[in-house]
Formats: sequence, C-alpha cells, structure tokens
Amino acid sequence: MKIGQIVSEKRKEKGLTQQELADFIGVSKASVSKWENDMTYPDITLLPLLAAFFDITMDQLLDYHSQLTTDEIKRIYQLLQKSLLKQSSEEVLHELRRLTRRYYSCYPFVLQMGLFILNHLDYFLNKTDKSSMALYIEEARELFLHVKQGSKDAHIVQQACDYEAYTLLALEKSDAVLELLGEYVPSYFPRESLIANAFQQKGEIEKSDATYQSAIAQYLFVMMSGLTNYLQLLVHDLDKFQITYLRGQAIAEAFELEQLHPISWFNFQISAATGFAQLDQKEIVLEIIAKVPGIITTLKTPLVLHGDAYFNRIDPWLEQLELGPQLPREASNIVSELLAIVLEHPAFFSYQEEAVFQKIKQIKEQLDE
Repeated sequence: MKIGQIVSEKRKEKGLTQQELADFIGVSKASVSKWENDMTYPDITLLPLLAAFFDITMDQLLDYHSQLTTDEIKRIYQLLQKSLLKQSSEEVLHELRRLTRRYYSCYPFVLQMGLFILNHLDYFLNKTDKSSMALYIEEARELFLHVKQGSKDAHIVQQACDYEAYTLLALEKSDAVLELLGEYVPSYFPRESLIANAFQQKGEIEKSDATYQSAIAQYLFVMMSGLTNYLQLLVHDLDKFQITYLRGQAIAEAFELEQLHPISWFNFQISAATGFAQLDQKEIVLEIIAKVPGIITTLKTPLVLHGDAYFNRIDPWLEQLELGPQLPREASNIVSELLAIVLEHPAFFSYQEEAVFQKIKQIKEQLDE
C-alpha cells in the first residue's frame, strides 16, 4: 500500500503544507511527515477522513490491489493491535472484517486475521455471554477453512489446517481434531540441514550458521512450549512432574531463555508453579514465584523476538516470519496480563497473602496506573 505517497501527492495537489493537513486531520505535523516518508501508516480510523478530504475512494487511497505484501500484512496487524488500545473491540472487529472482505483472495492475510481473532479473544468476548467465545472461534475457523480450500501454497494450506485443528480443539471437538491431523505425530525430516549444507557447499558459511541457529532457536521454543503443556498433564504424578520441571529448567538455563524469550520462560514457570500448587508443594511454588518480580521489572519494551550472544544470526529469520519479530498480542498489555495470571489463577488463591504475591500485586497496580 502506497498510502504515504498518495497522501503526499494529494496534499500537494491541494497546495497544502503538512501542518495544514495535520491541523485538519487532528494529528501532529510529525505524523504526516512519517506517513509521507513511509515510516508509519495513518491510524485505521483516519483513513475514511483522509479519503473524504482528498475526495477519493478508500480503494484509491489504499492503492488497492488484491494481494498484500508480507510487510503490508505486518503493518495492518500492528495497526489493528494498536486500535484495540484506542477503540472499542466492536469497532476493531468491524474493521478487521471489512479488511478481510477486501483482501479475501490474499490467503496469507486472511490467515493472519483468523489468528488475530484467536490471539485477542479476551478483547472480543461478551463478559455476560460465555457462548460468544465459541462464535468467535468459529469465525476464525471459517477463515482458516477458506484459506485451506482456496490457496495453492502448500505451506499456507498446512498452516491453515493446523490452525483449524486448534479451533476444533478449543470447541472441544476432539474427534474432529484427530480426524484432521491423525492419531500419531508425523515423522519430521529436517530441511534445515539440507539448506545449511547447501550454503556450506557454496562457501556461504555465515548463511549456513544462520540456518542452523534459526532451526535450533525454533526447536528450543517448541520444546519449551511442549514441556509447559506437558506439565499440566502430570499434576497427578509428583515424581514425573518434578523430573520434567528440572529438565525443562536445565534447558531454559542452558540457553538463557529468561532473557532470550521471557514470555516462553514465564509460561513454563507459571505452568510449573500451578502444578506444584495442585500437588501441595508450597515451598517450591514460592521459590518459583519469587523469580517473577525480577524478570518483570527488567523486561524491555516493546517486547519483540530477538537473538542474543549465542543466537547472533537469527534476526533475518525473525524478520521474514509472517509477523516479523513482533508478538501476536499488543506488547504494552502483555506484562500486566502475565501478572494477572499469577494473581487470579485458582491454584494460587491460598497464596495471595504471601509477601511475594503482595509484591506482584503492587507491581501490577503500578503498571495499570
């Protein structure tokens, strides 16, 4: 989308300065300058006003074409995220649906819009009508089905299939999940070894290194996610639970996960703490929760995926992901949401008067101010 270029052209046609346009729209001159230099996009809510001001259609303003680039998809996703902080969830959902209809044949975009709904369900839910969750999950599933049935890209189709399975599981349709995915984990052939060796044969050692690093980082994140979920299956087996936690903790420490991917680290720790609470292991629950204030207060915002001293070549890989290094949820709310899990999880109700929980409560109150 060449919004910046079009805004600049139309402004000059009208003989306006950036300041004059800014005054009419209700933004700063710096904002208009950033639009015209393609540094940022106008807020979604401003697009109809800009189109009306320049006496052009929305399609003309957006330089409409049926397919969006990866960068355009990222930007729209980010704009919708930010809109949730300023507008009602109904307005954001209306805009999402409008954009989805507009770019219905851009399957990577439709896929991301389905994921946006799932990643922000808590914003859209009707607090007095619990059945609304199923409606939104079903809406996301319909988008994934559309992608699966229409796209010719095998990778996109596989993603849509996996996400459809996720929605079916959320809808408690277990048999449908197994019918869709099968009952056994499929064997995996490591493509990254072929890609890395091909780069090595060409003498491009840095690219070979980056390929292995990207694969190992992804395996690490998937492994920690698997262990996080597996812990919840072991809450009736203390010995297996403890062993699983210790092994996961060893992996997390070896790869410095606390700094590399703090959200993954946090989820693993909270999964462990809730499990130990159910197993009446108070001492270790408090030991785990005591780590939370330290990591929360040192988190750098905005929260994005990144490399470190060991994974020093993964940034290009992160940039080419569907959403780039950004997180699928609005980063400014994530820290407060993580703390809410600690304070509101039923497993921790009997711990709320403990000093560390009181400290976490204070941190959350400060963040919410």
